[in-house]
Parts: sequence; structure tokens; C-alpha cells
Amino acid sequence: MNQDVFLNKYIGLSDGVSGNRHHGLDPYKFAHTLISSCLEETDRIIGSSSMRGLVHRAIRCVEKRSIFGSATLCLLSIDKHSSYLRSLNIGDSGFMLIRQNKLIIRSHPQYHRGSSPFQLSSLPTTQSFTSNTTRLYHDKPSDGEYIEHNLEIGDLLLIASDGLFDNLYEDFIVQIINNHLDDQCSVESLQNVCQMLVKSACHAHIKCDDILVLLFCVVPCSSISIDEINENRKSTSCSSSDSSLSSILVNQNEEESFDLFIFKDSN
Repeated sequence: MNQDVFLNKYIGLSDGVSGNRHHGLDPYKFAHTLISSCLEETDRIIGSSSMRGLVHRAIRCVEKRSIFGSATLCLLSIDKHSSYLRSLNIGDSGFMLIRQNKLIIRSHPQYHRGSSPFQLSSLPTTQSFTSNTTRLYHDKPSDGEYIEHNLEIGDLLLIASDGLFDNLYEDFIVQIINNHLDDQCSVESLQNVCQMLVKSACHAHIKCDDILVLLFCVVPCSSISIDEINENRKSTSCSSSDSSLSSILVNQNEEESFDLFIFKDSN
């Protein structure tokens, strides 16, 4: 494997479009396979074309396995050598970059008419399927929003599904983080903030939805002890040598299985 590959950290979130279940599509399996296929890619991300190309190849892998469905995608690539963030967002999941208590970047949600988000999809081509379905969206990686920005020590990266952003305003999200995250950005503090964000979104009762929240803090490699990393990996949270991560996933409809998936490259 090319050594340059290890310079990148990949973080991704895919949210299956559950509204297409009545067409016989499986958002759970599609979202899982899509994000797994992205993780299998090893090309170094150096710009928008390589990011879009990675996602395009991932979709082809899903199609070859005859897994049908649709999902939104928020994919981030962090170059550890240059401390640079590159992102591709398709749909209404998204991320925020917070620096010194201020919102620096927020990805923009993308919608078709009404409330249908942009979505990547793999659809059957049989006549029986195409003749018995209303319009299903089939967006491309080139339709997604590409953003790149430098990263600094102390930056916070929040990645979440639309369940968070539909229920909380951006300034309120930032306020919760600023008020409750400790100066050391400890794993426990990150986890507590994620829990507060999810609880606040649930209590808002604006839109009932599954909610996934991930919060990273960019720190020097020596700032996290090995014991803390290993202990955190035993729980639902994760941690790596150059960032702290806590996440929490809440399903507001207990009768349905989750169709949200997240991955973090372990290299």
C-alpha cells in the first residue's frame, strides 16, 4: 500500500432514505454497504475530483453487489501531514467546523422539491420496478458540495445526521458545545456534549428522526494517552492519536432498525 494513504483520516456518515422502503428498497443495507465501500478505497484525497471519484467507485461497488436503496452521505478526509480538511456532502446530513467558540464552516443541506434530500442511489433496472414507482432521485457525487479548509489545534468538528440540524439552530448547537465542553476536550466531556445535543434535539419535537452526532477535537498527538484511547474504544465512543471523538446514536422510533452508519479509518 502506498505510504501516502496513511496521511489521510477518513470520516463518513451515511443516512439511508427510509421513505423509499415502500418501493422495496433497503436503506439499512444500502447505507452500510456504501459507507463500507468508501472505507475500502485507499486513494489519497488531494482535491474535489479525487473525493468525488472515491464516492463514484464506492457506488459502483454497491451496484455490482445488487444492493438497492438510497442514502445521503457526508464524507470527510483529513490530511494529517498538511492539517487540511476536505469534505463532500450529498443531502441533508452535514458537518460544522468550530474554532475559538465561533462557527467557521457549515455544510449546506441539499434538497429537491419539497423535503427530499439529495441522495446517492442504486436502483433496479427491471421493467416491473421502473413502471411501478414514482420519481426516485438518483443524484451523483458531482452534485454534492465540496469544501476544503485548513485545520488548527483546538478546532472542533461536528458531524451529524439531519435529525440534529432539523431540530436545533446552528447558533444553539455552538452554544451548547461552548458552554459544556471542558478546556481539555476530554473524551468524557465530548461524550457529554454529544448526549446534550441529542437530548436537546429530541426535546425540541420539531421533527422525529434518528439522530447521530459525532464530535471531534483536533489535538496534538501526545495529548491523548494510550490508556485513554484503549478505554474509550471499549465503549460506543472512539478515539485516535490525533483527534478525540465521541458519538451517540438515538433511534426515536423503536419499531424500526437503524439506517445510519458511520465509519472512521483506523489507520
